[in-house]
Amino acid sequence: MSTLERTRQQLDPVGTLGSRRVAVALAGGAFLYGLAMTIRSFGQVSNPMLAVLALAWLAAAAITVAIASSPSRAPFTRSSHTVVQLLALGSVALSAASQWGTNRYIQDDFGAVALGLLILSMGVYRPATELATVGALAAIFVGFVTLLQVPGLESSTPPVSFVLVGMTPILALAFGAASYSGGLVYSLERWNERVRRSVARRTDRMRDGIAESVRQDRVMILGRDVLPFFNSLLERDTIGPDDRARARDIAESIRALMVAEADRTWLEVVAGDDGLAVSDVKGSILDVDGRASWMSIDQRTALRALIVALLDEPSFLPGSMTITLVGSPTTSRGVMTAAFDREAHDIRTALAPYFAVLRVVFVGLVVDYQNSTLTLRFSYEQR
Repeated sequence: MSTLERTRQQLDPVGTLGSRRVAVALAGGAFLYGLAMTIRSFGQVSNPMLAVLALAWLAAAAITVAIASSPSRAPFTRSSHTVVQLLALGSVALSAASQWGTNRYIQDDFGAVALGLLILSMGVYRPATELATVGALAAIFVGFVTLLQVPGLESSTPPVSFVLVGMTPILALAFGAASYSGGLVYSLERWNERVRRSVARRTDRMRDGIAESVRQDRVMILGRDVLPFFNSLLERDTIGPDDRARARDIAESIRALMVAEADRTWLEVVAGDDGLAVSDVKGSILDVDGRASWMSIDQRTALRALIVALLDEPSFLPGSMTITLVGSPTTSRGVMTAAFDREAHDIRTALAPYFAVLRVVFVGLVVDYQNSTLTLRFSYEQR
């Protein structure tokens, strides 16, 4: 995704992984409820074929929720939500058509409750405003369909009562899902803001310590190479051609080391934990334009977490990781590879939480595992 939506899945991808079972259960419950109510009121069905089609469309909506909520397909997009709603509304229309002229009771129609359960199943995946809006529109649609069936009902109750019976379950469940989603997002945003302020304060306190650490590193380099050379000159009290050559070599090596350290990106620093020398890290990270600095904080955190997980994986082959970043002036494309000595299923299972997060913060993440080599392809825009 190029921009994060205000959903729990995109603000807390790892925490949302466990919510899929609830989503699948609610979607499956919507279908089972529709099936049970259809069987119960089958005597009112005038067109069995349309009733079967209504259940088929409802099943398709539930299956879409199950597929779209999978961590391997994160995030749950607006287009997936639209497909679910269209299938569910189509199911309601087909169910009403299957009982047209023979429907005696609105209370045993499954449309309102099934629609509400489907919306509720997407509570952690879609924004609160979207859930509330879709719920209101779906309720209006069901209310209209109900109003059309009122003349054939066996009751003298005012039509508005039947309309309210048809709309209330959808509105209650949809607004409940919206309230739940909005509350979670608000809490997560407040927590993230507190964390950012805490990190900023800690960074300010650590800055002086980091500067002192860098100074100590430079002093250590001088003490290791330069001071012994100066001491040898003082002891001999003469300077020869070899001394001049040695001085040039020391100066060039120190300059090269400092330049290399200064030019290292955060990605090269993390990759350096692979145990590679600085020169080898430069070879494994191809980022000529410094595109690693284009990543947002969330993208850096997610990619850093994956790299650390790869390096900690016992089956990871040291030195096999490569990362290439290329692209246009506004968009970057990344390819990351790493070799293992384990089966693909084991690696995918171990790294599944990291892939789920990466799918949220990067665009079009593709994960491939062939010949014991894991390959990730992703893209992102300049920040």
